[in-house]
Amino acid sequence: MLKIENLRKKLAYFTLEIDELEIDKRDYFVVLGLSGSGKTTLLEIIAGFRKPDDGKIYLNGEDITNKPINERKIVMCHGKYLFPHLSVKDNIGIGIRDKRLREEKVKEISKLLGIEHLLNRKPDTLSGGEQQRVALARALVVEPEVILLDEPLNALDRLTHENLILELKNIYENSHLTFIHVTHDFIEAIALAKRMAIIRNGKIEQFGEVDEIINNPKNEFVARFVGYKNFLDGKVKKEDNHYIFEGDIEIYLDKPYECGEAILAIRPEDIMLVGDGGCRYHYKKYNLFDAKIVEVYPLSLSTVRAVLDVNGVYLTCEVMRSKAYRMGLKKGWE
Repeated sequence: MLKIENLRKKLAYFTLEIDELEIDKRDYFVVLGLSGSGKTTLLEIIAGFRKPDDGKIYLNGEDITNKPINERKIVMCHGKYLFPHLSVKDNIGIGIRDKRLREEKVKEISKLLGIEHLLNRKPDTLSGGEQQRVALARALVVEPEVILLDEPLNALDRLTHENLILELKNIYENSHLTFIHVTHDFIEAIALAKRMAIIRNGKIEQFGEVDEIINNPKNEFVARFVGYKNFLDGKVKKEDNHYIFEGDIEIYLDKPYECGEAILAIRPEDIMLVGDGGCRYHYKKYNLFDAKIVEVYPLSLSTVRAVLDVNGVYLTCEVMRSKAYRMGLKKGWE
């Protein structure tokens, strides 16, 4: 287990402050945040490249705060840190002194990552995805306990990005390693993480199981970061055993909430479009509203986003492209 206690590091515009964070052994832990929020600094402190102003870092109960980098059993992985004058083979094996063992491990890891054909090339002849694979191989070959990944999928084309996600999942599932992965990409985070933390201006806003954060965001910042697009001001009240959100529109809630002032956050995919045909009467009368579509645009190859006017309240929803086509979804549709 990696444990951080009362960590402080003053930066240019804010102070990195982590009161307590525990990352389980063999966890795939993702730190999610905007650029400049302190993610990379956190990794550098864990790796030993930077010293904290205050606080402690423990690995399996041992205080490693002041331990030399090469004794921590923690490796930081980034494609841009490859040695340009060395071949791929020499980059991967640089951390192993014994020549015979180095040859064996380089061969084994390069086969695992499918980069055997790159061993005699130099880093500047590789694509971004290939550089990331080489950096990952160099990290794996020294058999660390913890691997730190600093935006490993940044600036990659879509296909390479998707392939590397699958490779990382495969390596994680077939190893006993702990991964700590930082990114600004929410989709990347949920594809890989067992648990994650949301960081803003050096402070962790929320951490825990992925589903818990997605379904119960602690505040509006976290909600926006994990994909909520609709935010309504109002209050929660209880009426005849129902909990109701009362704002510009009235919405029946699916479970008890604390009564009083509140912000209701709604994910775009949780809004369902129903046509004027008889099928709409199969739905519950609650939370069924007349709406006008004021904008429609493709979001991806499979999804369309629509902006709805519901009694003067604008809501964003997402539907499958095939459904949008069948419904004849277009601007002005009511």
